[in-house]
Amino acid sequence: MSALTWTIAIAKVLQLRLARSRARMLERSFDASMDWSAFKEIGRGRDAGDAVYLTDRIKQVCSDYAGPDHASYSFEQLRAMLAAETQRKLGTVARHKESWLNALASISATAPFLGLFGTVWGIMKALETIGETGAANITVVAAPIGGALVTTAVGIVTAIPAVVFYNVINRMVRQHVGRLENFSEGLLRYVLHHRPHWQEIDR
Repeated sequence: MSALTWTIAIAKVLQLRLARSRARMLERSFDASMDWSAFKEIGRGRDAGDAVYLTDRIKQVCSDYAGPDHASYSFEQLRAMLAAETQRKLGTVARHKESWLNALASISATAPFLGLFGTVWGIMKALETIGETGAANITVVAAPIGGALVTTAVGIVTAIPAVVFYNVINRMVRQHVGRLENFSEGLLRYVLHHRPHWQEIDR
């Protein structure tokens, strides 16, 4: 359980740092004053990232609603549709980034009890030894009681990092999703302002 905790923690922290770096790169390249041709190139040639994934999906939706069959859609209808699609994609990103957090929560909750079970087992072995030998001196009970205390310590040492990593990673996920939400607001304003150019998006 301890090995799993550290494996999940390292993998998720690296994943979230990379995702944050890629999102910042796209944020720097996106400018509300850029022309449409430059906007169409955003994300091309870059490593896949959550912001690129979100931008590409919004582009696809704009392309789907660019034809004359959808010309009657009002500004508010398009905004509501794009906002709903954005929220769905943000939810997908959040669920992906939160994967394995349940494992950390389970480890943090169960490891102390497994340690406690080891303690109870050690005490039972000590009592069993006392019953067999008829002696209750330190020599008889030292080994099982010592093993019991070690088991308890291992359970606590396993649980504490799991709790800490769960809170740290959960906070990183919330910050990342919040950054994407802020980016998506500017992205929606931009594409709605350039509605006449939606047909130029490559399908």
